[in-house]
Amino acid sequence: MAARRIPRSLLAFALLGGAVAALVTALGSLVTGIAAGIATWIVGLLLIRWAAGRGYLGDDHDPSRRRFLVWTGLGGLAWVAGGAAIGRIATKLTRPDAQTVQEAAASDLGAEYMELVRRAYHPGRSGDIQLLVSPFNSANYAAESLSLVPQDPRTSHASVWMYLERIPLVVYGPGIVNPSDSAERVSLADLAPTTARLIGFDGWPAGRDGRALPGLSVTGRTPKIVVTYVFDGGGWNVLRHWPNDWKNLKSLMGQGANYRNALTGSFPAITACAHATIGTGTFPRTHGVTGHNIRADAAGSRKTYREPGDADPADILVPTLADLYSHATGNRAWVGEVGYQVWHMGMIGFGGPDRGADQKPVGVYWNEGTGSWAPHNPQLFRLPARTPAADVFEEHQAVFNQRRPTWDQRFDPKGGQSPCCSPPVVEYQHDLLVATLDSEPIGVAGPSLLYTTYKSPDYTGHIYNMYSEWESLMLRTVDEQLGRLVEELEARYPGEYVLIVTADHGQCPLPDAVNGVRLDPIQLTRSIEEAFGAGPTSVVQNVWPSEVYMNVPGLRDAGASLDDVAAHIRHLTYRQNIGPYVPRSAVEQDLLDDPEFSAVFASTWLDRLGDLSRFGGTIYTGQDVDPGIAPASLNV
Repeated sequence: MAARRIPRSLLAFALLGGAVAALVTALGSLVTGIAAGIATWIVGLLLIRWAAGRGYLGDDHDPSRRRFLVWTGLGGLAWVAGGAAIGRIATKLTRPDAQTVQEAAASDLGAEYMELVRRAYHPGRSGDIQLLVSPFNSANYAAESLSLVPQDPRTSHASVWMYLERIPLVVYGPGIVNPSDSAERVSLADLAPTTARLIGFDGWPAGRDGRALPGLSVTGRTPKIVVTYVFDGGGWNVLRHWPNDWKNLKSLMGQGANYRNALTGSFPAITACAHATIGTGTFPRTHGVTGHNIRADAAGSRKTYREPGDADPADILVPTLADLYSHATGNRAWVGEVGYQVWHMGMIGFGGPDRGADQKPVGVYWNEGTGSWAPHNPQLFRLPARTPAADVFEEHQAVFNQRRPTWDQRFDPKGGQSPCCSPPVVEYQHDLLVATLDSEPIGVAGPSLLYTTYKSPDYTGHIYNMYSEWESLMLRTVDEQLGRLVEELEARYPGEYVLIVTADHGQCPLPDAVNGVRLDPIQLTRSIEEAFGAGPTSVVQNVWPSEVYMNVPGLRDAGASLDDVAAHIRHLTYRQNIGPYVPRSAVEQDLLDDPEFSAVFASTWLDRLGDLSRFGGTIYTGQDVDPGIAPASLNV
């Protein structure tokens, strides 16, 4: 009797192995499903062997019995494979049509917003999943999610909306640039070709994204110096919120060529992308700086430009105007950049790897570790011939500390970051600019190019939010340095300078105040892993505020594609994205069912994007999302 039951038991184990394979595969992993099915089948074989060794199967030399065992075993293996296939098919049938989901989101965004997305996408650099958070939402970093408090001021602006895209842009040059006012759409990509025109440089490459600013009327005089001055995070939504804190910029707009319809020009509206666009006259799809992180290798992403102080400008894929112009003059024309962070290096480009120590271009950032100015990479850049002494900075700090306000002390930056959101470092940057003008051969070998970015308004917005009084103070302080710089230029180069003033992006208002919600990268990772990560490896490599880097082979094991991931998280709600570590008092109870995203796009979908005209206009309208062209009166 036992001998007759054993073959049936073997058949049962074979069938069970296939069922296990089907179930585990349906839950997410082909590799794990097959492995589980085979493991079940092997257990059956081992039991049969054990039974055979004790004579329960009868005569082991019976050819018919041996054939039965062989064919049953092979059939079990086949059923394991078949079960896995059934599990894979069942999984696919339960997933939404990823193409339809992404097309619908793109149609909601409309052609204009989709053009901003396309300008930013660079295969091999961009994340595998592009995250477009809904208007007024803010994407956290993990540390922020873990320490969230009610009315938490910390925000990011890695988004696409017009309140972030709209920026001031004025070209001021008494005796060189005639005053004018324009409502024509322009972008940061237009600055490099405009500067090339102003200095008479005829080596600007054809076919780049930018164009010389339309309607710019000039007298024909060539400047000795063109200065590009950037309010980092000084977009129009910030200026409108603090209308009394930028009187010098407002004055220049009235006296120069003012462009009221200027945009950053690509998604996401963040510092690294924007500054490379200023420098190269191209968008991220061309210059390759798609964010503060780019694809490193199959293992995930890395920081763009690598390490401050040992920066690698090779991440910029095309030469900047400063590179081209310097090379065309045999490196005699002076070019330089004075900024706060490594991201600002994108304006000047590759530096001087083939030049002597004193011939390298000036390229400066603020080293938060040492509390001093330093070259981005001493092999490629240098400090100006003269820099203000450290005691000058200390004097600025002493004066400020006597009247330091006490707003928002809970989030005051600590350590090396502490100077970023207070006036002393801004004033010290102006001192460095003056020292640069005094000690460098400006205009000696032809027109000089000087780029400078004041990071403090943006840094302050990230830490305290743009609604904080700190933002007002820092915007006003940077504007004061602008007025001081105009005085310095007038004193040195009257009628022989051009000053281009702009911003790289706007800022995210406090989400709690404008019905926005926060995106938690920890919970987003969990959502993706629960749906697609049942295999032996994680499928999520890195999550950043506007993108996700994925383990694509791991996705294939789950029988999924990048498009499937995009479709799966497209309709994620705030309720589904709140971690257990977030205190109830910090949860917006009335917004639990609000969407985290307006769109989620896979790189594979963007690869085949095609003609954008089919997407038409956007459903995201209204003054809140798009404040519109800045008013001509400037009484904002």
